[in-house]
Amino acid sequence: MEALAATAVLGVGLAGFAVSTVSITRTQKGADSTSAAHALAQQKLEQLRSTPLGAAQVLPGNYTDTANPLKADGTAGGSFLRTWTVSANNAPALGLRTVTVTVTWADSRPHTTTLAAYVRCSTIPC
Repeated sequence: MEALAATAVLGVGLAGFAVSTVSITRTQKGADSTSAAHALAQQKLEQLRSTPLGAAQVLPGNYTDTANPLKADGTAGGSFLRTWTVSANNAPALGLRTVTVTVTWADSRPHTTTLAAYVRCSTIPC
């Protein structure tokens, strides 16, 4: 009888351990995806900020990566969708445009991360 009780207690303990392990693994995967999404958004912002003044990629409008969906390293075939919007001329100030990069992905539920920065126009005012 004592052996049966000990086995039952051990079984409950191991089941609890298994559930917590799955939860920790899911949380870690979510953190990895969030980190990758931030890196993809930052990569696009840096790329756009380093383009020549007046380049087509920083003219006002909405844009989508041609390789979408992306992997975490920026190559095609992943689960991340990256888009960016360039504001109208002289927003927020003369000679500037706001670039907003959005990365979306889904695991057990949909997620979105957004970063923004300013780019200069080729003339002041734009």
